[in-house]
Amino acid sequence: MLTSEMAADRLALNVRTVTKRARSGELPGIKLGGDWRFGTAALDAAVQGRAWRDLPFDDEVLTTKEVAALLGIGPDKVGRLARRGELPHWGDGRCRRFSRAAILRMLSGTGSVPDRETPVPTKEDSE
Repeated sequence: MLTSEMAADRLALNVRTVTKRARSGELPGIKLGGDWRFGTAALDAAVQGRAWRDLPFDDEVLTTKEVAALLGIGPDKVGRLARRGELPHWGDGRCRRFSRAAILRMLSGTGSVPDRETPVPTKEDSE
C-alpha cells in the first residue's frame, strides 16, 4: 500500500494532483479517514493503461493488526474505520475480521464489499 505522498513520488506528480485524480476515479485509491491509500498493483496498471478494476486478488482472512500493517495505519484507526463502515469486515470488537481481497478491491476502486455478517471463504473452504 502507498500513501498519497508515496504514490506522488512513484508517479512523479504533485500530491494534490494524485489526490485530485483519485477523487475523480482516474487513479485507484481510497480515502480512509483523512488519508489516501493506493494499491501498488492497481496504481501501476492504471498508469500503464491496463484494466486495473479487474485485477485478481488472492483472499485471506486478516486481523485488525494485519489490516493496520497492510494499510500503514494504526490498529485503533482500523477499528474506527470499521465501526464507521469505511472498511469491509464482519464480526465486532476483538473478533473483527477482514477480507484481504475485499480491502484490495476497495483500494483498486471496484467497490466490492462483502456483507459484514458473511465470513469470507478461506483456502481450506475451497479444497
